[in-house]
Amino acid sequence: MVYQHIVVATDLSEDAELLLGKGARLADALNARLSLIYIDIHRTGYYAELGVGEYDYTDSTFTERAKNILSAIQARSSYPVEEVIIGRGELTEELNRVVKEKGIDLVIFGHHQDIWSRLMSSARQAINHLQVDLLVIPIDKK
Repeated sequence: MVYQHIVVATDLSEDAELLLGKGARLADALNARLSLIYIDIHRTGYYAELGVGEYDYTDSTFTERAKNILSAIQARSSYPVEEVIIGRGELTEELNRVVKEKGIDLVIFGHHQDIWSRLMSSARQAINHLQVDLLVIPIDKK
């Protein structure tokens, strides 16, 4: 299968550049469009029920901070990032919506290999619920 539109999902961590680099190389090899996406999941009830708490990220300070981080990541890409997408809500619902809306056919995720990530993995959630191909990149924290 030849992918036409690849999106790299990030949590705004330092791993974003590693993932975007891999996405950029793949997009370049396939002559595909490349996008970057961040979904703000911190306001969903799911995380509040786990005791993580609900945060008020509706203010412009958080939105501007996220845009600035994503713009910096985008600027360092070796391949043109067509669009930076910021969403808010439950991760897989929002990703499925954006995938359908934007015609994305591959989502790239990172997966941390630590105990917390094994218990609360966004990648596992995506594997179980997304309606699109996934590329999961292991991220080893040393």
